Amino acid sequence: MLASEILQNFVTRMADAVVSGRFEIYSAGIQLPFSILTSAASLANSGVPRNSAGQVTSQASIGAFAITVGDCTGAMKEGDVSSLQVIPCDQPHYFEAFARTDLAEGEFPGDDEITKQAGTFCTAQFKTFVGLSTKDSAYDMFYLYPVEKSWATGDREVLCLAGSKSGKVTGSLKGIGK
Repeated sequence: MLASEILQNFVTRMADAVVSGRFEIYSAGIQLPFSILTSAASLANSGVPRNSAGQVTSQASIGAFAITVGDCTGAMKEGDVSSLQVIPCDQPHYFEAFARTDLAEGEFPGDDEITKQAGTFCTAQFKTFVGLSTKDSAYDMFYLYPVEKSWATGDREVLCLAGSKSGKVTGSLKGIGK
């Protein structure tokens, strides 16, 4: 059986499975929780229009866990989200994924510990990426991190995003210094 057939069989069997995670938005010191729910089918997202460098070439809806570093997104809204809009970064967008890390294996350390680790990582990476601290920047930062249910399925990824809730970002925020 080919790898693509194995993946298709897995996705078909797991279509009703649910993976969950939570977004936290940090803006002016206020945390707003975001949660996402996505089916296993949306995790295997080979239909995202990308060029050979992996950059998104046209707007598309993708599973919330399919976003990768360098992707730019549409607006985020509070509550459960099953998909995100990716947008080429040279077009007006809201957020840009700028860093990722995997948390250490082991038992689920609890939401407080995970948000502490994710916040520490993303805050340091934000300063390196944007050129200013989150406190001094005009841009917002938030991150996707595993919750207990997704941890049990092997999710360890923290994904950091920077941008503006107004959606008036064009191009990358790398080194922007504002």
